[in-house]
Amino acid sequence: MGDLEIRSGRVVAVDTETLRHAAAQAELAVAGAETLHATLSHADQLLGITLIGGTAAHPVTAAATVGERGRMLVSALRDTATAYELVELRAQQAAAALGDAGDRRDAVLLTRRIGQLEASSPAVAELADQAFAEAPNPFATVGDELTWSSLLFGALGASVVGLYGAGTRVIRSAGKGAIPDGSRLVGTPRTPTVEVIAFRKGTAPDSMAALARRQPSTERPGDIRVERYTMPGGQHRFALYVSGTRTTGDVGAFGMSSNVPLYLGAASSSYESARIALDKAGAKPGDSVMVSGHSQGAMIASRLALEEEYEVPMLVGFGNPVQADVGADTLQIDFRHSDDLVPLLAAGGHDGSIGATGSMVVERNVSPWPGIDSHQMDAYTKTAEMLDDSSDPRMDAVRQRLAEFSRAESVEVSVYDTEEGVTPSSADAG
Repeated sequence: MGDLEIRSGRVVAVDTETLRHAAAQAELAVAGAETLHATLSHADQLLGITLIGGTAAHPVTAAATVGERGRMLVSALRDTATAYELVELRAQQAAAALGDAGDRRDAVLLTRRIGQLEASSPAVAELADQAFAEAPNPFATVGDELTWSSLLFGALGASVVGLYGAGTRVIRSAGKGAIPDGSRLVGTPRTPTVEVIAFRKGTAPDSMAALARRQPSTERPGDIRVERYTMPGGQHRFALYVSGTRTTGDVGAFGMSSNVPLYLGAASSSYESARIALDKAGAKPGDSVMVSGHSQGAMIASRLALEEEYEVPMLVGFGNPVQADVGADTLQIDFRHSDDLVPLLAAGGHDGSIGATGSMVVERNVSPWPGIDSHQMDAYTKTAEMLDDSSDPRMDAVRQRLAEFSRAESVEVSVYDTEEGVTPSSADAG
């Protein structure tokens, strides 16, 4: 069982202007140290003190050392700023090369600027190469584990590894895994049947593990759970929990027929089911709805946040096949297992930090073999428990969001089951 890795994005975002400002401030300090060194040297000469083989504790020697190390710091800060500027330019160049003709013209200009920076300092170019090499690779763990399958299963295993490597490149270049801000679903989904199968009083969740345990699963009935909180003053808030893809028994609206179109950006019956369930629970457009889900359910929760029909204070995804740029008002907690194949469809997600301050990606390796177990909610619940026990300061933002629900005067829990519907055109024709 691996330790938790908690980060804000696929790579670390660096403000190059801040680095250059720090270099300028350090340069002023170095100038002061050099002035002090000159003054001390002059005083040393006036006093007739000869510094031959003096120790580092001697004032003249100490001032000289401060100046020397300060100049090294200034150079390192400026080189680092340029290196990360080069990293950013390379990322922009790669994105522009996949765009339209205008973007490709930008790619040519970016290529020229990159060439200038690389020619100005080979050392800076090496720093940029190192930053790229050390960026977290979301495919590394599963890739290593699939390599073992190539050894055990011969040609079949080798073909799996080959398809895997090609697939990861296609996903990232197509831009399907990391969904940009402003993205909207297209098409008209099938209209599902959504019926309440349980209604009871409940309590507010007080931890990430509590959220994980409320996710619908094949072990208990219902595809969707909605909690309605009556706050002091009479206003209502809601929490939505959405099932992952169901493959056996009565799959309802959560079969593979909903999963694939939703990943490709088309509205699905499962997505529509979540909207209908919220409406039945009393949620109105503009109401506050915390959204969460497992697998396909996490993808639905992400899309609900992007559509902006509701105010979404927090989005929690377990094994999410996408990562959505939900904006600065939504705290996003993205649970991934590095040996779970499904989150690989997010292609690493967004490189930088997205969502409100405190948003994070929480990842660990569950098993030495990639498989179904690492995708199950039991495994993700354990990961949530580990996050609750961590001392990461970003958990403060999570606890603040959850504390809002604890103020509720009452909590009503509704569980819904779904049935796949027919397309609107077929219904009209009938």
